[in-house]
Amino acid sequence: MSRFWIVVSLYAVSLFFPPQYAVFLLHAELAYAAASSPTHAFTANRILDLAATLMNQKEYYRAITEYRRFLYSFPQDKRRAAANFRVGLAFYRGADYGEALRVFQKVADLYPESNYGRLARLWQGECLMRQSLHEAAGNLYGAVSESLKEGEAGEHAVYRRAWAFLYQRKWQKARELFRNLPVDSLFRETAHDIAGRIPDVEHASRKSPLLAGVLSTVLPGSGQFYVGRKGDAWLAFMLNGLFVAGIIEALNEGRPEVAGMLAIFEAGWYGGNIYGAINGARKHNLRKARRFIRQMEDQFPYEPPSASPAAGLLGIQLGLGF
Repeated sequence: MSRFWIVVSLYAVSLFFPPQYAVFLLHAELAYAAASSPTHAFTANRILDLAATLMNQKEYYRAITEYRRFLYSFPQDKRRAAANFRVGLAFYRGADYGEALRVFQKVADLYPESNYGRLARLWQGECLMRQSLHEAAGNLYGAVSESLKEGEAGEHAVYRRAWAFLYQRKWQKARELFRNLPVDSLFRETAHDIAGRIPDVEHASRKSPLLAGVLSTVLPGSGQFYVGRKGDAWLAFMLNGLFVAGIIEALNEGRPEVAGMLAIFEAGWYGGNIYGAINGARKHNLRKARRFIRQMEDQFPYEPPSASPAAGLLGIQLGLGF
């Protein structure tokens, strides 16, 4: 029996088995085909088909192995850009954002004019966002939006750059970018909704650390009260008040050594009271901002565009060799 009929027979048999057994037959078929004809187009399709199946099953690292096997075995195949992109996407899905960033950078450098090259640049930004490198992500999105002014990728870049400013709590810049999206933008309605809510969170999170520190300097506990931490405010007021009362009592009784010891402790509590007020204002601002951003993330979830796992990869290529 020729190699062609052996391969086709294995493929036909695999169709009658449940998925968990069919995978083993696919591996057997691929192993035979690779041994007999490494550049066989049908083999390339089967490798990519298996990789796509593994992606759908969330077996991301096994999918990476299959995509890399394809890339190693078929150096001239026109689907290499898509396969490389899928490797980066699998790393991203597997939460390995550092490695995903490296792969997407490679795709963007190797295929800058292809659709996958442009998509890879957007996914680079998402990798940076996932690593909380919001400033770097904003810079990258800015560069992408400048180079891809026309088209969908440019709109995505502008929209996500506004989000990068949002994560950095640069409210005014975020609001301006959201509002300045073109009328026909994919994100126009969403962006205007977010922009309209920014003034509310900006006002709610605007507690001055300087003012909180000054208030607690004048009257211990008042800075904590200003930022809404009433329990800490009463505690700071009572402790500092008790130490001051103890110092005065010790001096009145002619015991300066006790007064001095109490004064040392009071200095620590007093300084801690001021620091606590300043830190409380910062935490208040951060807490309000994070709550707002989480609400926006839940209401307007986002992911960059990507081809379906099979798109652009499984073209019918049956140039069989004998």
